[in-house]
Amino acid sequence: MALPPPVRLPAAVQTAAFMVAPAEFLERCRSRYGDVFEARFLGMGRFVYVCDPRLIKQVFAADRDIGLAGEARRPFMEAVLGSESLLTTDGEQWERQRKLIGPPFHGELIEGYRDQIEEIAAAEVERWPRGMAIPLRPRMQAVTLEVILRLVFGIDDAARLERLRNLLTEFTEKGHWMFWMPGFVKDLIDRTARAGGTVARLSPWTGVQQRLDEIDTLLYDEIARRRADPELEGRADILSLLIRSGEATDVELRDELMTLLMAGHETTATSLAWAFERLARHPQVVERLRAEIAAGETDEYLDAVAKETLRIRPVITDVIRALREPMQLDEWEIPTDRFVAPAIITVHRRGDIHQDRLAFRPERFLDGRRETFSGWIPFGGGRRRCVGSHMALLEMKTVIRTVVERVDLEAPDARDERARLHHVTMIPARGALLTVRPRSAPGTNGAWKTRSASHSNGAPGQSSAAPPRPVAH
Repeated sequence: MALPPPVRLPAAVQTAAFMVAPAEFLERCRSRYGDVFEARFLGMGRFVYVCDPRLIKQVFAADRDIGLAGEARRPFMEAVLGSESLLTTDGEQWERQRKLIGPPFHGELIEGYRDQIEEIAAAEVERWPRGMAIPLRPRMQAVTLEVILRLVFGIDDAARLERLRNLLTEFTEKGHWMFWMPGFVKDLIDRTARAGGTVARLSPWTGVQQRLDEIDTLLYDEIARRRADPELEGRADILSLLIRSGEATDVELRDELMTLLMAGHETTATSLAWAFERLARHPQVVERLRAEIAAGETDEYLDAVAKETLRIRPVITDVIRALREPMQLDEWEIPTDRFVAPAIITVHRRGDIHQDRLAFRPERFLDGRRETFSGWIPFGGGRRRCVGSHMALLEMKTVIRTVVERVDLEAPDARDERARLHHVTMIPARGALLTVRPRSAPGTNGAWKTRSASHSNGAPGQSSAAPPRPVAH
């Protein structure tokens, strides 16, 4: 058995290349070193990336014995999510958390949220300025946060809702990046903060921790209120369902609420931003989508649009596992001092799986041509597959439908927006900058066709830029 081939660049260069263009870096490495290779990132260790779907299936199967997803995430996530989170636990502890949080995400229960999600999205669309280019990602964050607060947390008191909304917005945008820092940097900041004095007071870490403490205070108070609520049995939000199970402690409830927020808020918002960035440059997809919605047909094509967005623009590059024992993948042996990382973005761009691999073509998911497990893994796989995947897809489909029914979107620049790394997610570099216009007459595409009709294949940089338009931030 041999070790996987290492990327022959200094760790600092690899780190910079990944931070600037993660998808391109991983694809170049695969082209040079093959489907299994080792990358080194400053302060984070060694990652063995796996790009072969057959071997990825083997990695996911190892979750039952030697694969440790919780241990791999704990150094980066535990400070925010807690020690009882579904994402930071393994073994029997994970089994308990999975049994606790799984039932509320059952398909039939989640389907009941569709009308409320549409109401939240429609109210947000009404606030969008017409005739100006605005970044849609922050608008999608507002939608997904409201969904979390109302349908997951179940908060209906206006003042408490506003306070938690403000705290969470500040935390997710201004602070929680610090919890994804390499361990040695985090330890240095912790020691500085504990030393007290002016440095500790001025440290951004201190402010972030204060926000997190305030969020925790509100969440624990909401948990106590909900436990004492005489109408608990009639509530349908996920927190109430978890409390009614009678099996969750306050700490477990707090950690799972934060997990659902961090795993389901920014990721779904970013997926929606990418969806509209793609749709604005593919008017023929919007035309078919609107026609099928108007005809009252099934949401099969809408489902395909959401899935194709997640294929061509996945929010995360990979999922990682620590190892309890060495892992064998064909001729390679992965030692326990490496993380093994199925490379989602690279699999999604394999030309031997996806014809016209860089094109945005929802049709690839229709008429019996749906991608198999091996070619579509935006939610990971195996036992640790994202528990909220059904809700994420429902939310995407509902919001996409709500928007295309109400407004037209125009891309002020016909070139695709490139992805940039933000925390651990890949977001549109300009925030999905699009111009919102009143809905065109039925049977026409209006602004969806303007400035973008010649650019329909999804490959970056093939059309010249349109003249600039006003931007509203």
